[in-house]
Formats: sequence, structure tokens, C-alpha cells
Amino acid sequence: MPRSTTFKLNITVVNPGSGNKYYIDGILQSYITLFPGCTYEFDQSDSSNNTHNLAFATLPDAADSSQYTTGVTTSGTPGNSGAYAKIEVTTSTPTRLYYYCTNHSGMGNQITCQTGTHVRAFQGGSYPGNSNQIQVTDMASTGKMIDFGNLQAGAYAKGVCGNSIKGLFGGGSPDGGTTKLNTIDQMIVSSFGNTIDYGDLSVGRHYVVAISNDTRAIWGGGSSPGSNVIDFKLFNSSANCTDFGDLTTSRYDLGGSSSTTRGLFVGGTPTSDVIDYITIASAGNATDFGDLTVGRVGCATGASATRSVSGGGSTPSISNVIDYVTIASTGNATDFGDLSQARKSPVLSSSNKTMILFGGGSTPSVVSTIDFVTISSTGNAADWGDLLAGNHLQQSSSSNGHGGLA
Repeated sequence: MPRSTTFKLNITVVNPGSGNKYYIDGILQSYITLFPGCTYEFDQSDSSNNTHNLAFATLPDAADSSQYTTGVTTSGTPGNSGAYAKIEVTTSTPTRLYYYCTNHSGMGNQITCQTGTHVRAFQGGSYPGNSNQIQVTDMASTGKMIDFGNLQAGAYAKGVCGNSIKGLFGGGSPDGGTTKLNTIDQMIVSSFGNTIDYGDLSVGRHYVVAISNDTRAIWGGGSSPGSNVIDFKLFNSSANCTDFGDLTTSRYDLGGSSSTTRGLFVGGTPTSDVIDYITIASAGNATDFGDLTVGRVGCATGASATRSVSGGGSTPSISNVIDYVTIASTGNATDFGDLSQARKSPVLSSSNKTMILFGGGSTPSVVSTIDFVTISSTGNAADWGDLLAGNHLQQSSSSNGHGGLA
């Protein structure tokens, strides 16, 4: 529970045989948890702190100029009486920080801030490289995504969805499409770490998209080769997926989004302008909703509770188009604006009901940049930050606060 108080942490520097390291209250590179409403004073009065100025960052050793200074004050010279680095933690403090030495690498460790109120965007798997990395970001602040942990196995083109607690990663391919996985991984969004097995899709496929509400996770389409399969499972069960119904046409590399009651499946390969919809609570075949402003492969889609927005793709020319529909009605999409650069198959398309992040894709070069748009308005996208590395091929992301969640 947040409480207003100050804690003092005693910092010393010792070489345990692998170079100088920070010790916090006698513990080597202590992993610490901080709470909002509290102020933490990292006391550097001990003479061993000489030349080892402690600071805070959103990446280890302040990589990519990620030093964090909000609510941070310093006093004195480390190694002398009265020296400290102090941080005041609020509900706006990032959930993950690092303490580090501004002069020497490898001395610090991770800080978890139990702010507990932020929406996290998350993305898993990559191409090229078939990585097993999961990356996350706090959508309340701009910047570079950070490492969360690992999928059970490296793969790309997974279908990813989430509710307020869990993220699920289904399907994908570990080898460029020869093998099509049916496995589903589970992450707990509020923590950090590796995924666990959480059942199987009804049929293995990659370039599959996933949508969800608070209780149901649903996957649609995919390449197995081209599939019209829709299958689903409950978030609170590790059982395998059950058949839901069929898309109106078989396709893959498509976008998807949801409100609390409806799911949309958007575009895809072969080049399609089709938008399908389903009623999440009841199994059955998809129904035609309308058309995109222009048919495209590899668009990425996110939503608030009322509006679904799709960005990028190829026509086959690589596109910067953003268009939108009102989820509760049916009809064709309307122009929204443009991405900052034309990009095909963004991997990041995560929303917090207010904005959507579009990240990665090919221009045709594989990029790491992230754009954002405000869902309730229209207009061109603006820069938000970066993925950990260039990544493309299929929307493979979600959040714990998207438009499908109450």
C-alpha cells in the first residue's frame, strides 16, 4: 500500500572477484522493490563509493541515453559524509528501473517499482532471427521497450492477445515457415520472467492473429497454408483451444482488434480489404463487416472500446495508410491519417484505449521505430520510441489495457 515515508539504503562498493559492484545494506547487487509514496535515499557516504556516482535509468547502465531523473536528487560527493542519490517514487514512476554507476559499467542491478496502475504493451518473437525475446513498455511514457523474459522457444508471426492479468502467445514458426507451431505460451503481464506452456491451438499455423476480451482468447486465420480457422480458449484454463467457427475467407498476415463484445479480423494475404467480425461470447462463423479504404497485407490493428484503427501493410506497395471503423456498427473504413513512414507487417500494435502504438515492420528495411496515434481523433502518427531491435512480419503484440477489456 502506498505510504509517505523515507527509507535509507546504505551503499558500499566491493570487488567480489569480478570487478567492483554495489552492495545495498551488505547484499551484492541487491534486486530491490520500491513503492509509490515513498522516498529512497541511497547513502553513498562510505569511502568505498569514491568515483562511483550512483544514478537511475530505464535500461542497464543507461544504455541509449536512458538515464531517469524524474524525482531524483543528489547531494555531495560519493565517498564523503552526507553524499546520496535520492528517488521519490510515485504512481507515474516506470515499473522497471536500474541503478548503475555513471563511471563504470556492470555495478548495479534492477529495481521494480510496484506502481501497479500502468498499461503495458508487450510483443514476443522476431524475424529475422526467430528470437524468443519478449519486450514490454509502460504506455504511460515514451521511450525504448525493455526486456521482459523469454518465450519457451524462438519463433515469429505468433498471434498474441491479453487480458488484465495474462498475455498469451499462440502459433508461429521457428524456421521460416517450414514448421508451424500449435503451442500457446502464457506470461503474467505485471511481472518479469519467462513464459510457461498454456495449451495448444486446434491447428498449428503462423501469421495468425489473436483478439480477446477479459475472459476469452481467440485466434483467427494464419498460414497452414492459408487458413479460415477461428479457435478459442478461456484465459483461466490451460486446456487446448476449441473450434469457434470460420473467417469469411481464408487468409493470413492479417490484423485484429476487439471491443468487449466484438472481434474484428482485418485485411490479410492474399491482398484483402475484407473486415470480418464475430461476437466474442458466442461461437460461430465470422460475418462481413465492411472494407478497408485500401486492401493490404500485413496491416496492424488496435482499438479502444469503440474504435478500431489499422495502420501500414502493403498493397503490394508498402503503405503508410491509417484507417478506422466504429466497432459497434458495420461499414467501410474511413481515412484516419498516415504513419510517420510506410511500413509493412508491423509487429507492435498495442492500445491502452486512448492511443495505439505501431512498431517495427519493413520499409523495406526492417525498422525498430514506434509511432503512436490518439484513437479518438484523426491525424498523422507521431514518434513514440523504439523496439529493442528491428523486427517485422505479423502483428504479434497486445496489452493489458486494450479496448476489449472492461
